[in-house]
Amino acid sequence: MGQFVASFSPRWVVLGFLALTVSACASADVSAINGASQEQISSANVSEVEVKFVTPRPHEGLKATLEDRLRTAMPTCATGSVAHRLQVTVTDFEDQNVAKSILIGDEIELAGRVELIDAATGAQTGEYFVTRTFFWGGFIGAAMMSDAEASLSDSFAESVCGEVFGVEYKSDS
Repeated sequence: MGQFVASFSPRWVVLGFLALTVSACASADVSAINGASQEQISSANVSEVEVKFVTPRPHEGLKATLEDRLRTAMPTCATGSVAHRLQVTVTDFEDQNVAKSILIGDEIELAGRVELIDAATGAQTGEYFVTRTFFWGGFIGAAMMSDAEASLSDSFAESVCGEVFGVEYKSDS
């Protein structure tokens, strides 16, 4: 029988350590279900934000954080003169699995339907589907994912501002 001897060069040890400590990837997708016209978007002023869930379990922390981040973002993004309500229906929220994150990486996701509704008439101005996904791995990745609600809420608000209202917005959080 042959003998197997494992040899590790210092370079591979360092690369392996780095892979275990940190790796990250993010993606965003915004799809128009019933896109508003440019005129409607530029005249919209979001004066109210409502978040609800159609997921199997409620996520009160995420609901409060997402509403807060969207309320903070909207005065910068939706600056028109026609009052609108932004209604977000969260359809998917995948929280982290810390052990899985450290060993092989894990994904967190926030997805939902975003409706822009005219406050005076109740008519829908536009409807979009927004998905934000982060893949993290290693020890540092698991630590960074520990505040998934805030990270996903910030990036969700940034996606709504950028893709729906055409305004680049960066959360201060």
